[in-house]
Amino acid sequence: MFTKILINKYLILFLTLLLIALVCIYYYYYDPGKSNYGLPCFFKLVTGLNCAGCGGQRALHNLLHGNFLLALRYNFFIYLMPFFLYLFYVNIEVYIFRGKKFVLDFMFSNKLGLIGILIILVYMVLRNIPYVPFIYLSPPN
Repeated sequence: MFTKILINKYLILFLTLLLIALVCIYYYYYDPGKSNYGLPCFFKLVTGLNCAGCGGQRALHNLLHGNFLLALRYNFFIYLMPFFLYLFYVNIEVYIFRGKKFVLDFMFSNKLGLIGILIILVYMVLRNIPYVPFIYLSPPN
């Protein structure tokens, strides 16, 4: 039983890393700024405004090519990807594999979650203001 769970953990880890590698390879060769094949933002299609994730695909493409400042201009949340990947890993450990280690070591309070949501909402509002300096938060056209 223990070996089966251990193999499943490694299989999930392998598949997750494979998926991340495939996404990185795809966005390395695919430029969403020069093509219409990217995933459209539903929020932008409906409202015409930029959401907090708008420009993320172009930011990832530029980040993989070493254009850090341009990636930051498209979307600064791209630099939080390692943190989100770590959160994904912690959630798999805690909720799928019932790992107790992370429950004690890595806890978030409700206040921290609300602060995160507030930061995302403020960023979304500020990047839609069409005046300097706020225009630097929205993706360049």
